[in-house]
Amino acid sequence: MKVNCIYGRFAAALAVVFLSAAPAIAQEDDGGPITQGDDARYLSVQYVKYKTGKREEAMQIISEYFAPAAAKAELAGPMLVIHFQTGEWDAAFVWPLKGGMADLEWYRTPDSVKWFETLAELNGGVEAAEKIIARYQATVREMQTEVGHHHVPEDK
Repeated sequence: MKVNCIYGRFAAALAVVFLSAAPAIAQEDDGGPITQGDDARYLSVQYVKYKTGKREEAMQIISEYFAPAAAKAELAGPMLVIHFQTGEWDAAFVWPLKGGMADLEWYRTPDSVKWFETLAELNGGVEAAEKIIARYQATVREMQTEVGHHHVPEDK
């Protein structure tokens, strides 16, 4: 019995190694660095779970304060917003990483600074903007961010 268990673990570990290596093996090797390709578009997906009874308040803050600040600052909002009916998360916000993975190196991006300045301008100053953000954060129980990519045809 122990032999089968050890063999099963070994086979599973070996399968993981081969399956994770398959995408790299499948890429053509033209002698250059191995990357996701020129057609890769990187995304940040922020999953949010709101405190019980706070989802509507959070969505109201987004629509009354956050979205107008983005619009006035001429910044795009998320490329996709998902409101879940099932699962552990209440919402997901999908943001393009225009600079690719390099966008993750920023503590504050130029766009986020511009957005905050506009939020402050529209609502009576930095202190008021900070209070609005604190109100939103008070609705959040948990957040998790994942980063990934998708491929688009090079002609787009």
